[in-house]
Amino acid sequence: MADPRFGVLGPLEVTLGERPVDLGGLRPRMLLALLLSTGGQEVAFHRIVEVLWGAEPPATALGTVHSHLARLRRALEPDRPPRSPSRVLVRVGAGYAVRPAPGCFDADRFSGRATEGQELVAAGRHGPGRELLDAALAEWRGGAYADFPDAPFALAAARRLEEQRVQARIDRMAAELGLGRHEAAVAELSGLAREHPGRERLWQLLAVALYRSGRQVDALAVLREARATLSGRFGVDPGPPLHALEAAILRHEPVTLDGPAPAPAAVEFPVPAAPIVGRSAELAALGDLLRAARVVTVTGPPGVGKSRLVQEYAHRHAELTGVPPVLWPGEPGPETRLLVVDGSGPVPAERLAASTRVLAAAREPLGLPGEALLELGPLPLGDAVDLFVARAAEAPDRGLAAAVCTAVGCLPAAVERAAALTRALPVAALAVHLREDPAGLLGPAADPIGGALLPGDAALLGRLAVFEGGFDLDAMDAVAPGQRARLPGLVARSLVQVVRDRETGVAHRYRLGRPLRQYAAGLIDDDERARAVRRHRDWARRLSGEAAAGLRTAAADDWLRRLHRERRNVRAALRHALADGDGAAAVDVAGGVAWYWFHHGATAEGTAWLRASLAAAGQDRSSAGRAARSRAQLGLSALRSIAGDVPDAVAQAHAAVWEAERAGHDYLRADALCALSFVAAASGDAAFAGAAAARSYRAADVVGWPDLRAQAGMVSGHAQYLRGDLTAAADLLAEARRSARKCGYGWVVTVAGWLGVEVALDQARHDEARQAALLLSGRLGDSPTVSSWLVTTLSLARALTLTGDGEAGALLWGAVTGIGRTVGLTAQRIGRAHAHRTRHGAPAHRHTAAYVRGLEMDRAEAVALIATLAP
Repeated sequence: MADPRFGVLGPLEVTLGERPVDLGGLRPRMLLALLLSTGGQEVAFHRIVEVLWGAEPPATALGTVHSHLARLRRALEPDRPPRSPSRVLVRVGAGYAVRPAPGCFDADRFSGRATEGQELVAAGRHGPGRELLDAALAEWRGGAYADFPDAPFALAAARRLEEQRVQARIDRMAAELGLGRHEAAVAELSGLAREHPGRERLWQLLAVALYRSGRQVDALAVLREARATLSGRFGVDPGPPLHALEAAILRHEPVTLDGPAPAPAAVEFPVPAAPIVGRSAELAALGDLLRAARVVTVTGPPGVGKSRLVQEYAHRHAELTGVPPVLWPGEPGPETRLLVVDGSGPVPAERLAASTRVLAAAREPLGLPGEALLELGPLPLGDAVDLFVARAAEAPDRGLAAAVCTAVGCLPAAVERAAALTRALPVAALAVHLREDPAGLLGPAADPIGGALLPGDAALLGRLAVFEGGFDLDAMDAVAPGQRARLPGLVARSLVQVVRDRETGVAHRYRLGRPLRQYAAGLIDDDERARAVRRHRDWARRLSGEAAAGLRTAAADDWLRRLHRERRNVRAALRHALADGDGAAAVDVAGGVAWYWFHHGATAEGTAWLRASLAAAGQDRSSAGRAARSRAQLGLSALRSIAGDVPDAVAQAHAAVWEAERAGHDYLRADALCALSFVAAASGDAAFAGAAAARSYRAADVVGWPDLRAQAGMVSGHAQYLRGDLTAAADLLAEARRSARKCGYGWVVTVAGWLGVEVALDQARHDEARQAALLLSGRLGDSPTVSSWLVTTLSLARALTLTGDGEAGALLWGAVTGIGRTVGLTAQRIGRAHAHRTRHGAPAHRHTAAYVRGLEMDRAEAVALIATLAP
């Protein structure tokens, strides 16, 4: 299977073998160019949307991006077996990356050959060096990323490549002079010097070429022009090399060629022990910041790689400019372009030349005027694994390597120390030990504090360590009341990381990295830790109760997203409650978030937590205890229903009704009766479902809550549908939707609408059902609910088949089946009997291939397909 070859040194091109690859229109081409511009690093999904559409993307942007990604994958790897992972366009974290095979990306070939050629010329091997530089420059077919002249990402990437191209041309001219071809070099050097007048090295080479060609007067004229240009246009005086060259020419002395550029590693600056892994995006960001600001400080927690990043940038900067950096407290001279500060210190910025930039690595900002900050976080997991593999004693299994990297929080220093330990420990054993006691194995590499802490700061960090999924300010107040004033100091020291909103950039959450959280847990004693755990559990208990109510309102989607952000904290609260024997708290938390698990299709996880919590809660006969058990059983019934376990779903609903009645809780009783009617219908007992629906409707009417009335109307319509009274069912479902809209109960609006589609299909109103299903599925495309989207999309698939669009129907039927398997949800078993659907709207045999393709689709790809079907 041929690897795709990518070209960006000119218009974007991709070839497979000798055949050009059709990438589609402008946006898929721009998407591929964006991914290539990062050098294999992850591009977050929100960044992709922003690049393709700007600040106001269309509502269909999510699905369209996934559609472009799917098309690009098929184009780049047409022979990839079904369901096998992509090797080229890969999913990384919350985004995507393109990883070309070695030698298959012209920008990489150019950079590698140019670097090697420069090294050969510097070593005096001018012939081989020139050949490599010629090969490097031959890769260019025009301007880099020439298709996208106005795209900011392309401008930045093209600027970096063009800088390397200019340096390669300079190095090639140095090789020409080294080979004695002085007269031939004069014309090209003249053009280059005027094209890039700020580069002293070009003026130097031109003057040397002229002088060695017997043109002393012209050489001195060039040096005078250089002095006037540098002073007049750039406000700087020529450096010592030009002064020394002019003096030598005036004295008629021989002049020497000192190579293409001084070696970037001077005596006072450390040489990297090994190549850097990852951080391409951060290195590019440093370049952008230093062009805009005079002082840039890289901040972050200990071990995150601040010094290594700064060191790498300084060496690359020296290679491009020909001027070595100075490491503070070394004394910078007038020619110094970059002063590197490793650690905080009193840097006298006022004494620096105007052209000197300061690049610092520090836990806290230097506090200098005009300082810009780059906050450095842990490596992405894929890069951390690459680093571990590169440093390990022998090539480990990447899955085990990922476990090791996760255990140490993907901090580069800890990853490298862990890799060194593979000489003594098997990787599998190392992963286990690091999960339990990273500091015991890694020593200083696992110390996330890096200095003394005030007692109050240490106590706050110890309390915050109970949050496993980050926290907002309200959650912090619940666990560590009255401590907000200490938070800015911990953020400034990079001990607490800020999570910013992707759209607004405003700080809305905070988190402790995994190593710090493990370390901080030991900063408080057992009694204080137990109090923090109880406060965290109480906060989760209140959150789950508020969420249970909020999910029945117009803010349901916001609550689903909030619970998704807090899912790790919910698990931690449940785990601690069960470990401490607090069954009452466990059943409150699990019962409150059960509908989050339901909407996300997390049937296995939700079932496990609910069963464990109910078992721990025992048989509390108080009204509150019975009500809590009823809520949990109600949630368990819903989860077992969408998992296809109808008998258990019915049993749990009966138990929920029984507990609610004995608790004297009318609202819960009406809610449980609704659930009992719905799951009884799935069992095929239409008569019992109708009776339960009637009871639920009467109970809802008595208590008078509008959300229950709407829900009871919906299950009553469902019961009529099962009994075959389609007209009555349609009327009841339409009324339920109207009532649900008035009170903002979105789930009932959706389910009643879905059932209405099912009724219309059975009444042979196929076109009407198709349009209604398209509207429903379209509205749910970006919604966090999975279960509702799956069942409505299944109905849409039936409607498409019954209206003659069998291939699209088969694709969506396959997508619903495949996505349902990943979350443990069988959409075909929800509502009307599976056999009925199979007879009315299932894919025909001639569309089997489309069904199989659908099995490989993810939700975003299915949403994109649905968007193309809308009128």
